[in-house]
Amino acid sequence: MQRVRAVVLAAGLTTLVGGVSTFSNKGGAFLRGAQTASAQEQLPFGGLLTSDEFSKSFGAHQFTPFGDSKFSFAISTPSGWESHISEYDPDQIAHDTEAPVPIAEFAPGGADDVGINVQYIRATEQSSLAKVIDDYAKANNGTLVTRQHLDSKGRAVEDALMKTTADDLGPLLTRVAVLRRGPIVFIYTGWCVEEKYEKYKRLFGAALESFAPAGN
Repeated sequence: MQRVRAVVLAAGLTTLVGGVSTFSNKGGAFLRGAQTASAQEQLPFGGLLTSDEFSKSFGAHQFTPFGDSKFSFAISTPSGWESHISEYDPDQIAHDTEAPVPIAEFAPGGADDVGINVQYIRATEQSSLAKVIDDYAKANNGTLVTRQHLDSKGRAVEDALMKTTADDLGPLLTRVAVLRRGPIVFIYTGWCVEEKYEKYKRLFGAALESFAPAGN
């Protein structure tokens, strides 16, 4: 599984100051269908922070990866976290129907056991978001612990908690959420060592709620 790597900040990232959105259950984000208590507990979403708390503790970012607006997105992450454009091989883009392509990485300075990553994969309309998550877990030798379906800002989101094991860090828990814009499926991951997930799960939920495709 891709984890945060320290890379040089590249062109295409604009860090915005202020103007962050307010998130609550009234803002168009809600659980769809019957959800288990486990999913809601492990994958919190909606109304996690007040507007004041969010504006004080999160900063907004706008990305236009590869200089192409169809990949543009906005996301808010904790203030003080480092933001990087991901390293990638052009061949990955040429084969973006076969495996996710890394876009952006966020992490506290100096940390190697927690982070947020954004990737994309190109998938046909016939390929469901649930299948994208299933394929992602399989490719990363992961086990899906729980999952849920969300509607956020008018978009369907498939959301799951995946457990993996890293040779250097041991057991990891990763929140994997996917949403579609045409053939482009964005993959949001918030990951950390298992023992820190309780500390970070609300943060991962608030950052996910802020995520929105921003291009044409």
